[in-house]
Amino acid sequence: MHPYSTDSNERKQIPVALFILSVVSAWLLNRAMEWLGLAWPWWVDAPSVMGFYGIYYTVFDKYLWRQHLLGRVGIVKVPDLRGVWKGYVTSSYDVHSTRYECTIEIRQTWTRISLALKTNNSQSVSVTATVFTENRDAVEICYEYLNEPRADGKISLHAHRGTTRLVLSSDCQAFQGEYYTGRDRQTYGVLNFTRMIEGSQEGK
Repeated sequence: MHPYSTDSNERKQIPVALFILSVVSAWLLNRAMEWLGLAWPWWVDAPSVMGFYGIYYTVFDKYLWRQHLLGRVGIVKVPDLRGVWKGYVTSSYDVHSTRYECTIEIRQTWTRISLALKTNNSQSVSVTATVFTENRDAVEICYEYLNEPRADGKISLHAHRGTTRLVLSSDCQAFQGEYYTGRDRQTYGVLNFTRMIEGSQEGK
């Protein structure tokens, strides 16, 4: 997976909240040790503020961010896109006359993501991505990808880069969007996906 950006302010606000929680946790731990009359052995480094922060940040990044409650109250606006999506793509290559079946597997944490699209002829993997949540009618994800043809794919296919823009449905169960490729292919098309399997191995 690779990092991705978002226009949501949560990337500024949540780290501050986690740091404050870390300060409080370190202070409470110290007071609890004093109240119990205990002391750490010299060879044990008690969790410091940064130690607590590292723990809280890791847990939030991998697990807590996708809890539905945080989304409902507006703390986290980045949607949970993890899972396997199935659909089709049409291309200007054949004047959009054929629907090519494809799947896209999305792995995601709060700060990292990977989108891997597969068809019968090729497969592509995202290299950069941005999730837009503000001042739009729907959540959008835009990403740049690297496409490589399968060994048994069409002879006319070759590796190329491209860009995809997907718009998420209000129930977070479908994508619609378009793509265009670089100068090697100079094609464009539309994509439609429906979520078939929620979740993924990453972040579980």
